[in-house]
Amino acid sequence: MAKYSELMTQAIEELKNNDELFVDMVNELDSWNGFADGFRCYPMYELDELFGGCSLSEFLDKLGKNFNAHDEYMVDTIYGLESTDYPEEVYRDNVDEGELLDNIIERVDDIYFSDCDFEELVRNIIEARDVA
Repeated sequence: MAKYSELMTQAIEELKNNDELFVDMVNELDSWNGFADGFRCYPMYELDELFGGCSLSEFLDKLGKNFNAHDEYMVDTIYGLESTDYPEEVYRDNVDEGELLDNIIERVDDIYFSDCDFEELVRNIIEARDVA
């Protein structure tokens, strides 16, 4: 059981220290099961694709007070459409690394890993858990 705990700690530390991995994992889980419902970040260039079918008034109703079209990302929140240059901050405000890791472990065969070393770590966690 000690090996399992060590691997879990290592994976959580990796999620805490690697913003790109953290964002990729939240996005991947959200694509699979809606994990980031209420705070999903999208690249700003997808604005027309996501909301092009809305009338102007419908679109304006979706805008939150914190929207700037010059930011890199838009955030589809329960309070309206906002924007940010830092999706990792939005996700870290809404997601605990342990909860994220539990969801990654649960969906390991369904999601895409942009980091092969992290995928191997997750699979080692599962193996250590199953052995214990």
